[in-house]
Amino acid sequence: MTQPPLPPRRSQTLLGSLTQAVQTLTKINFSKLRLKPNARVPELLLQEADAPTADKFPLLGDRYLLGRSSKSCDIVVRNSVVSQVHLSLHRQRRHKILGLLGRTRFELRDENSTNGVYRGKRRLKSTTLYDGDVLSLGPPELAAAVRLQYVDPRPWYVQAIRYGLFGIGGVTALAVLAIGFEWQRFTVYPLPISVQGPVVVFSREGQTLRTPRTQTHAELPQLRDFSPYLPRAIMASEDSRYYWHLGVDPIGTLRALVANIRGGEIREGGSTVTQQLARNLLSEYVGRQDSAGRKIREAIVALKLETVYSKEFLLRTYLNRVYLGSGIYGFEDAAQFYFAKSAKELSLSEAATLVGILPAPNSFNPVRNYKAAIEYRDRVISRMAEQGSVSQEEAQRARRSRIDISPKARQELQSTIAPYYYSQVFNELEDLLGNQLAQEGNFIVQTGLDTQMQTKAETSLRSAIANNGASAGYSQGSLVTIDAKTGEIRSMVGGYDYQESEFNRVTQAHRQPGSTFKIFAYTAAIAQGISPSTAYSCAPLNWSGQYYEGCHGGDGSLDMYSGVARSENVIALRIAQEVGLGKLVETAQKMGIQSKLNPVPGLVLGQSEVTPLEMTGAFSVLANRGIRNRPHTISRILDSNDCPDRKNLNTCREIYNAQKDGDQNQTVLEPAVADTMTTLLQGVVQSGTGRSAALGLGEAGKTGTTNDNVDLWFIGYVPSQSLVTGVWLGNDNNAPTGGNSGQAAQLWGDYMKQIVR
Repeated sequence: MTQPPLPPRRSQTLLGSLTQAVQTLTKINFSKLRLKPNARVPELLLQEADAPTADKFPLLGDRYLLGRSSKSCDIVVRNSVVSQVHLSLHRQRRHKILGLLGRTRFELRDENSTNGVYRGKRRLKSTTLYDGDVLSLGPPELAAAVRLQYVDPRPWYVQAIRYGLFGIGGVTALAVLAIGFEWQRFTVYPLPISVQGPVVVFSREGQTLRTPRTQTHAELPQLRDFSPYLPRAIMASEDSRYYWHLGVDPIGTLRALVANIRGGEIREGGSTVTQQLARNLLSEYVGRQDSAGRKIREAIVALKLETVYSKEFLLRTYLNRVYLGSGIYGFEDAAQFYFAKSAKELSLSEAATLVGILPAPNSFNPVRNYKAAIEYRDRVISRMAEQGSVSQEEAQRARRSRIDISPKARQELQSTIAPYYYSQVFNELEDLLGNQLAQEGNFIVQTGLDTQMQTKAETSLRSAIANNGASAGYSQGSLVTIDAKTGEIRSMVGGYDYQESEFNRVTQAHRQPGSTFKIFAYTAAIAQGISPSTAYSCAPLNWSGQYYEGCHGGDGSLDMYSGVARSENVIALRIAQEVGLGKLVETAQKMGIQSKLNPVPGLVLGQSEVTPLEMTGAFSVLANRGIRNRPHTISRILDSNDCPDRKNLNTCREIYNAQKDGDQNQTVLEPAVADTMTTLLQGVVQSGTGRSAALGLGEAGKTGTTNDNVDLWFIGYVPSQSLVTGVWLGNDNNAPTGGNSGQAAQLWGDYMKQIVR
């Protein structure tokens, strides 16, 4: 005998009260309920065994009865398995968290029914319902059992939080397992012996470009042996949360990640002091490649270091071993070298200066770049003042101080052979190994520098500027020579005087190349099968709304031979029209131009800016019969930590070899195309605008001049010698000159006479 129905409970919500009031007066007709299209309410789906579809019952109220009795029940099921009052549904009290999300649960209770409520084969007295729960009224084995399903889909944000937590948990578990595995692959106790050496750079003849330092490396035994300003400066500049994190700073890592994503490139490393130390101490395990894997291994080592050693010990080790450029490791060695005093005696200004050069110690040292050293020193001081590690008065006094460098350090650093070349070696080292690894040092670098050729290049450029620059109106220039067969840069002079200006005009100056850029239009045309004997009209040309004058001589037409030799703009433009500007850009890029090229008619005449190294490298493709070798200063990089016989460099482990580089020996033009271009360019020297470069050795080249003679160019080569030299003359401020490209050709000829054999 079924029990009488339960008395109605007072609803706890306004909506529930209204619903119960309706239910009391008249039972709900669920079939007539209409919900808004986007309404989210729990639903009960009931499907009898022989029914093709399920009936839906939206649960808007707080309490429902389900059974066979139409008088007592809100949801009536005409089935013999179902009792008069079979079960009840009760909205539970709001859960603290679920209530914030606007959600409550329903509890199902069996009202002493005859056949019961089942989940699978288990009979239930009561249960909390969750989205997707499937129950049966009566044992599921009964043919007439009624299937009941509860539907309460979670909002998308709840699902996102749920799966996000699952994902975080899974990733965390995998990370813990991975860290545990990697943890066993290395040891941090005891620490590796401090074996450190400088970056030693050799010319191709085996001469060092800067005398390596021979002083014994010194390490201070206690943190208090350093100037108190040094640790504070390190914290302010490199790791402000050093005493807070456990080796890896999640805030700094996240900030660096966001900055790198926004910038589309690696701009910040996010490494803590401990991570930097890990990279230096266990470089064999951490690795040298600039990759995500290396960053992960670096973080694992940092975590292990923090579990074994104290913060004070790790900070002292960092101060003793960090690389500070010019073959200097640790702040004691740096203090002795730059200031001729112990690290304990460093003032705030001096300590901030040394810490300020850490991001690029070979570029920002106060001898090489005093202005940059001042700028980075002041940044460190400002951060220290912001963090309260020094007073505003101390900071102001330090900022108003000069950096007094030891004369010995100045003399040593200023005695560098080929300083522009030497500087480019370190830029290239960063490109090849990554910025952070390149800063570590301990490398032996072999270059393609020919010291005799370099001396002649420096003398020739200075002489040309000193003798002709004043009258011709130019004060700067650059000269670079490349071996086309290997891509090795044999000489590089980036300006008149390195001591006056360290700006390298070979690699850093973006200038309009003038008519030297026409080689790409001619090369593209010949590569498409257009005969160099094809004649083109000398008449004026209108192209994209731009008017271009006709040939200077007024001829009716000229072929490519005459057009190149006389550097006629309209001939090059008509050729570019025929091959297409897109093809011209493609040809230039294949031959080594990496600067942005704007595909407009003016591009043909050298409107887009490029560097002298890019242009000289492009001419090298022609000199090498269509085979491109990336211009480079570094031939090999050896690990000076791994030399069984230090007297024999060939026993050192090789980190990089240019001959094995994938960028080398790339065929970008057919040999016949390059040979035809060489013939055209030989005509420039024999009877055209480049006669001042004549040597009588079959030399080929091209002059270039921009509007108002702002840029004066000549780039050429002696085919039998495979030496390609590019010359640029002008002014850094783009002031017009009174010179012409013939003067660049003259400098080229004077220099090449001295080096060709």
